Amino acid sequence: MLITRLKVNYFGKFSDKEIELKPGINLIYGENEAGKSTLHTFIRGMLFGIERLRGRGAATKEDTYTRYLPWDYPGAYGGQMDIKLADKEYRLERSFHAIDKSFTVIDLITGREIKLKEGHISELIPGLTESTYRNTISIEQLRAETDTELASHVRNYITNLSIAKSREVNVEKALGLLKEQKKALESLPYSNQLKTLSEEISEGEAREKRIDSLTASLKELKSKEIILREQMEKHQGTKNHEEDMLISQLPAILEKYRSYQELFKQYSMMSSQAEELNNKLTRYEKYIEDLDKKQEINKEETKGKYLLYITFGILAGLLSFFAAKSLIVAVVILIVVILAGMVLLTLSDKRNRTSDKEEYLKAALSLEHGKEQLEDLAIRRKKLEDDCDELHDTIMLYMQEFVSEDELTFEAIERLKDTIESKKSEASQKQNEQNKMLQEYNFQIGKISLELSQLEDNETELIKNKEQYTYVIQKQKENELELNALNLAIETIEELSVTIHDSFGLELNAAVSDVIDTVTNHKYQELKIDEKLNIKLGWNDKYIILDRLSAGTIDQVYFALRLAVSDLLMGNEHMPIILDDSFALYDDSRVKAVFTTIANRSQVILFSCQRREKQVLKDLGLLFNYTEI
Repeated sequence: MLITRLKVNYFGKFSDKEIELKPGINLIYGENEAGKSTLHTFIRGMLFGIERLRGRGAATKEDTYTRYLPWDYPGAYGGQMDIKLADKEYRLERSFHAIDKSFTVIDLITGREIKLKEGHISELIPGLTESTYRNTISIEQLRAETDTELASHVRNYITNLSIAKSREVNVEKALGLLKEQKKALESLPYSNQLKTLSEEISEGEAREKRIDSLTASLKELKSKEIILREQMEKHQGTKNHEEDMLISQLPAILEKYRSYQELFKQYSMMSSQAEELNNKLTRYEKYIEDLDKKQEINKEETKGKYLLYITFGILAGLLSFFAAKSLIVAVVILIVVILAGMVLLTLSDKRNRTSDKEEYLKAALSLEHGKEQLEDLAIRRKKLEDDCDELHDTIMLYMQEFVSEDELTFEAIERLKDTIESKKSEASQKQNEQNKMLQEYNFQIGKISLELSQLEDNETELIKNKEQYTYVIQKQKENELELNALNLAIETIEELSVTIHDSFGLELNAAVSDVIDTVTNHKYQELKIDEKLNIKLGWNDKYIILDRLSAGTIDQVYFALRLAVSDLLMGNEHMPIILDDSFALYDDSRVKAVFTTIANRSQVILFSCQRREKQVLKDLGLLFNYTEI
């Protein structure tokens, strides 16, 4: 394969950049940071694509996609690369942009698009994979050393060559699959799962004990709550409740006591009024009695006066008779005197009787009115007395519930108040204590109920974990059996690989030895590589382990190994060698030796920041295509 043209649309620092490449040596010169590694990465991207890293690798130096993404024109992220395979010419077109990523192959002779089923370059160039490219064809700065993937490819090639006489049967892939299966089985976290499940089972059993303890505590608390509520209800429905009701009646009793005092005061006043009224009535009665006696006396006196006037009349008549010696005159005088005396007596008596009668009537009316008042007062007093008695009895009956008192006095009332206040305080304190205790029971019940609700799935989870534990134990046993089978298969294949290498590894040793002989100017003419790619160099009839050689020599050995393996892996399809400042550790003689070795290869693309390579090529008289960026 030859790369004939690079066309960069937008990639890293380049935009609309085109470079023509030719068979043989192509020297691309550029100062540091000129973009040589960018073009090197572009070639690899055109062959294999560029995937954006995810997770922790995103936006780091390892994230090639982000590193070379053009921020101004991300949609133009891509380019073209023309290649030549035997007598065919193709154009590879790629868009690296994640949104509209594409890969197209155009036959430049016919103009038709070549359809690749899997979209891999290996469908066009058999045997070319990104791993092969990275470990053989592409040699980056200070990266001539191969990685473990190269050893895998070499072993696979040798094994296939022995078994099938071709590269079609991928025995190394089978071995890789077995090892992947082994790794996958070994990575199965059965031990961790069992440890975790064991811990979860222990925790679940501890939680079950906790549930039993909480359930017992909850039952006890609910029982205590029921007893307390029953006591409180009993208190409300029995004598204690009656006492509370009586205590609550104290304000009404005190009000009755105040009414009693007021009524008693009124009763006392009425008693005084009745006594005073009785005294007044007694005086009126005595006065009337005196009037009656006076009237009797007046009557007797009037009778006496009548007799007196008659006597005076008779005497006057007699005197007149004797003086006038006339009977008529004497009779007239007698009659006149008697009549005058009687008139005077009648008028006087009438006047006296009128005055006495008025006084009598007045006294009688006053007496009658006084009696009416006394009767009314008696009725009112009786009413007050009844009311007082009723209040007295009510208050005394109430007091007997709390204190032993014989009389309803202020001191008794004060003792009643003190007693009730004491009982109220005791009742309030007891009720507060009961309420507080009830609240505490409710709080603890709620707390335990909440914890139990959080643990309600524990039994199911515990059973599930125990079943899972049994299942994992069984799977672990099955896994151990399968691992034993895989180890046996891997050991068998690896033993076969050693046997194969002993017979067919000579081809690789010979190929590498030819290259190392030329590269080292015949200093090291023989190289031995075992099945694990451990390298030894033959020098003065002995073999030297690669680690004991200088850095420059080691780099030459790996360079030679890459060239030889590339030829073995790619067969007749000679691939270009791409070198990116690969000779930084080489002196001039080693550079000349390398150029002499690669001079006859179909194509070499050499990126360099030194002008030494150009001068060495000129000194050796080698033709090369020079491009400066």
